[in-house]
Amino acid sequence: MPHQTTLRTPSTMAAGLALALLTAGPALAQAPADTAEAPDTSTANVEISDPDELVSDSAEQTLRDETPKIDLPEQVSEVSYIVFDDIDGNLNDHLLNWSAENRPELVPDGTDKGDSWANGQLIVAVSMGARENGVYCGDDVCAALDLFKGPHHDRTLEDMKPGLGSDGDAPNFTVSFLDAVRTAADPSLVTEDNGPSGATIAAIGGGIGAVVLGGGGWAYVYSRRKKTAEAKEHYDYVSREFGSVAQRLDHIDIRANSLTSPIADAELRRQWEEVRDEFLALGDVVGNSGLTAKSTDAEFRAHHEELAGAAESVEHIENAEKNIERIFSMEHGDSAARREELTQLSEDIVSAQTETKDENLTARLGALESEALELRDELAADDFMDRYADLLRSYGHLLELVKNSEMPELDEDAEGRHAPRIYDRDYRVGHGYAGWVPFVYMSSWHHADVQAAQSASSSGTNTSFSSGFSGGGGSSSF
Repeated sequence: MPHQTTLRTPSTMAAGLALALLTAGPALAQAPADTAEAPDTSTANVEISDPDELVSDSAEQTLRDETPKIDLPEQVSEVSYIVFDDIDGNLNDHLLNWSAENRPELVPDGTDKGDSWANGQLIVAVSMGARENGVYCGDDVCAALDLFKGPHHDRTLEDMKPGLGSDGDAPNFTVSFLDAVRTAADPSLVTEDNGPSGATIAAIGGGIGAVVLGGGGWAYVYSRRKKTAEAKEHYDYVSREFGSVAQRLDHIDIRANSLTSPIADAELRRQWEEVRDEFLALGDVVGNSGLTAKSTDAEFRAHHEELAGAAESVEHIENAEKNIERIFSMEHGDSAARREELTQLSEDIVSAQTETKDENLTARLGALESEALELRDELAADDFMDRYADLLRSYGHLLELVKNSEMPELDEDAEGRHAPRIYDRDYRVGHGYAGWVPFVYMSSWHHADVQAAQSASSSGTNTSFSSGFSGGGGSSSF
């Protein structure tokens, strides 16, 4: 493919951009100890509704004092704590009907089919009489916290339960509610984590100490530390690698544009141009951060997303460089590279053949595997790359038939489900060519979808409303 003459030349801008981007140098390991800082605070309003007067004045005050200290996203404008004793029906329906009569601002569009909770709302509710607890959210909050339903919502409900006590025990609403909000604030916490839960509270009792040491509280502190460490790690990585990668970018681009085999199709070219342009934009994204090795933890956390994006961009370029060189080597007769890629392809075909039940498809996969082995005996063939591409095209067609026949539960359109791309670490030559996705990926996705369907059918979380209300969140029993 012809070289892009309009491409900006990173080799001429590398030194200046690298200096502007990262003035402190790479030695984060030599940075001083963490700088003392004021705790992060949220601007979210706190509203407490206690129609049956179950919450003490001191507990209400603690909720008002402690909730703003939780690092909530800007989408959360109000945290509503709602406590019932006995209720009519289940918590979801009772809360919805009660809100319409007593706090209509929570359901501004109504309570019918398709309506949702008000934007900005994070609602934590409980019925002590029915022993049901729930967490609900406006659409914007649900999206920001991955809280509409699923493993993070389930984990939030679970971390809320220990503070509510066993049947007959006095609840600690402060502990329960703050644990729920802290867990809700960290979408990385899901039921599969098997991390510490609010059960810690039962061992140490109530009070403010429990607020800090409870499962959600522990997770909150851990999450902040993890976020800080990740930001510093990304900063260190970008500061080490950016300049070197920028100096090599012209060469990588020329090499990418010199590929001539069918594997270097329009999609692969698009992927390279995308990752190249993202790297060139790094100076605009991160250059104004003002970070140095002596910046505070809060400053690093504030730039966590920008640093993560910068580190990902640098890593993508480095991965793409290796993968482009791999294709180039195969195109120019590297027998070792050709043999290794064919072996990988053959192993994937065997996996598909082994797990496929349809006899006709199994036979066709066996024939294709024989073709791959034959080509492996002709590594020096002039038409090797053309034949390799033909193999991939035929294999992709067979896998489409396998998917349609034996993987009805597979959702290929789910986020992140695609063949590894030219800038991915696990890319193999030909991934994505003519739509080919290796069988091992398809099989893994299919297994996950089957497991998810089984888990959903047995989940104890109720996210439905009898009116057809579409608001996010739901409830469970304790």
